[in-house]
Amino acid sequence: VEVTGGKAAYEKHIREILTGTISFPEQGLSGKLTRYAMAPDKEYSVVELGPLGKIESGFNNGVAWEKSAILGPRVKSGDEKEQAAREARFNAQVEWRAIFPKVETTGSESVNGEDCYKVVLTPATGKPETQFYSKKSGLLLKTAATAVSPMGEVAVEVEVSEYKNFDGILYPTRSKQKAGAQQLDITITDVSTDQAVPAERFELPAEIKTLVEKASGR
Repeated sequence: VEVTGGKAAYEKHIREILTGTISFPEQGLSGKLTRYAMAPDKEYSVVELGPLGKIESGFNNGVAWEKSAILGPRVKSGDEKEQAAREARFNAQVEWRAIFPKVETTGSESVNGEDCYKVVLTPATGKPETQFYSKKSGLLLKTAATAVSPMGEVAVEVEVSEYKNFDGILYPTRSKQKAGAQQLDITITDVSTDQAVPAERFELPAEIKTLVEKASGR
């Protein structure tokens, strides 16, 4: 928190609009990524992938959901829902002690030739994740975790780099992710923290509302 801007800088922000590009090199696919977030835990993301159309996901009022042309609309539950809730937590970096009851430094490991502290973070529910922080800069360079998906559990590794300052906070603008055999690259082009985000941006899509109502017996 300190090396990326300090607690006060984070707490000034109550909303965020992140834009960038996403690509799947092996599949020859690329597209646009937009993520909207608002304190304390509202989130909506949309990925536009050309022939595959939109992949939307969000978290609002305790409901985690996803909608795509491939899988259709669905509501997340169990560990997958808890995972989405952690990712939707605004300024999660500052609130890490509340998100992860157990955190311990377990040793050192090299990431792309840079010596790092290896830190294991265990949430209240779900599997722990491991983060690697540069001993030189203090910045996060890599995360290894087990993601929960409709296809089961998937080992995920994410390497981040090219930190840039957006409104007083350093964000990693390059991300290389390996999820099982799949690789994707993300480049962040802009992060806005002063642009208004309409409340309806986080509303559940009609198809998701129907699924929620069915699940509650209405």
